Amino acid sequence: MSNLKVEIKTENDVTNLNLTGRIDEDADLSPILGVKDKNLHINFNAVEMINSCGIREWINMLGQLSGAITYSHCPQTVIEQINMVHGFIKPGIKVESFYAPYYEESSDDVKMILIKTNDVVDNKAPVMKNDNGEELEFDAIEAQYFQFIKQMK
Repeated sequence: MSNLKVEIKTENDVTNLNLTGRIDEDADLSPILGVKDKNLHINFNAVEMINSCGIREWINMLGQLSGAITYSHCPQTVIEQINMVHGFIKPGIKVESFYAPYYEESSDDVKMILIKTNDVVDNKAPVMKNDNGEELEFDAIEAQYFQFIKQMK
């Protein structure tokens, strides 16, 4: 049984795909292949994990799609896979937004903050503040975490 739920909504000329669950060997990606729209917007917000088998199946699926594809709300696990595995984003795929780890000193906690790819300039994390206006510290190596941005150019 598939651990991945794919919710499909078409608005104007864009098909929005909201993914929930796990992208693994049991994930059923056929609903995505059934979409005939040329503009796909894939929201990874509720993806809990992705493993090597899921990555393999995802890359195979991408080879069967055509048109513009945009990824959004990519959790850290997806960003790490995009950076490590050639083919997770193919030419023409854009990552619109993703979660990035920021350390909050006052709470001694790491917060995952949604940022837009366009807000990353010269491989530098955008400045983020907590509710009290205190600046948060980016909690990863920028050159590694933002590697995927170069792949899109």
